[in-house]
Amino acid sequence: MKQAQKLDFINGLKVLSCLTIFNFHFINFYYCGLYSLLPADYHVPAVEALIGKTPLCLLIAGKFGVRIFLTVSGFFVGYRFFTTGDKSSLSSGVVKKYFRLVFPILTANIAIYVCMKLGLYLNAEAAALAGSQIFVGNYNQFAPNLAGAVKEAVWGCFVTGENHYNGPLWFIYYEFFGTLLVAAILSLVGNSKARYIVYVVACVLFIRSDFLAIICGAAVCDLAYRPPVWLKKMMEQKWLMRLLLLFGVFLGSFPSIGERLEGTIYGLVPPKIMFYYVIGASCVIFAVLQLKGPQKVLGAKWLTWLNTYSYGFYLVHFMVLCTFSSGLFVALYEHVNYHVLALINYLLSFALTLLISVPIQKFVEKPGMKLANDFAAKFCNE
Repeated sequence: MKQAQKLDFINGLKVLSCLTIFNFHFINFYYCGLYSLLPADYHVPAVEALIGKTPLCLLIAGKFGVRIFLTVSGFFVGYRFFTTGDKSSLSSGVVKKYFRLVFPILTANIAIYVCMKLGLYLNAEAAALAGSQIFVGNYNQFAPNLAGAVKEAVWGCFVTGENHYNGPLWFIYYEFFGTLLVAAILSLVGNSKARYIVYVVACVLFIRSDFLAIICGAAVCDLAYRPPVWLKKMMEQKWLMRLLLLFGVFLGSFPSIGERLEGTIYGLVPPKIMFYYVIGASCVIFAVLQLKGPQKVLGAKWLTWLNTYSYGFYLVHFMVLCTFSSGLFVALYEHVNYHVLALINYLLSFALTLLISVPIQKFVEKPGMKLANDFAAKFCNE
């Protein structure tokens, strides 16, 4: 067995995914034609069509980014088990998951409640000016309730996928129960050859669900660290792994809207978008595990540093877009060129989101992780 190591390059991949999610939500506010591919939504038709209908749309592939997040989560559920044989890591990982996730979510939801109470959610006004009402105009347009925000954070987003206050929380349901599902599978058949059959059955059962990404992530970890002989020989062929990486990236670049793709390379295949994203994420992760070049790029210090704050960044970025970004846009709309304003808005919104995520990591996420580790040590004999 290999020893479990810190995989900075996988964390770097998470950071890039987080950036695509931020980009995706930002363009849905101010350049929604990049997503809808409707000429009526374009602000710069030639540029938006070029990006939106070609692999360049990988820059705003937020839906692919989320599937990378989920696939990485499944990967890390099994990582310590497959590298060290430590079965206790499965139960301890499940116990830690809730405590690691919940406190930053609760902090973000309370902040969102306060912003709504103060009338700072101006996304409807900004969307009306930018022509993106259908995409972002309806978020958080209800009377806020503190008890409801807290309930969503500590219970609703985990058990039912509730995300009324913080839209991006939808994925927590899959993250949480997907972890339970994969840990259960590996606990029961992780050392048996029957696990391959179980992977296939589970993938078929959940093929229309985002649990598929979690399951595939665990399978990728299994195949990477306990490969069959035939697969090990293929893994040694670096040219093949590079092709696999390019294939995964191509699948991830499939336009999220899944429509109006006639005449493009994407119009040649059925628009099974989420399936493509899961397979693409799995291919990318598996290939990167075999390739030193991409590992070096993704393991860069600046990506490692940003990864420290990526969870908080994800949780608050949509709040920043609906409050600060929207307010800035509304205030300056008639005074600054649209595209100059969008650029300034992007840079300032990104910086503010990162700035907010730093204290969340230090004062909320870090103590929560300590509590999770202490709880797991006490109840899981870790």
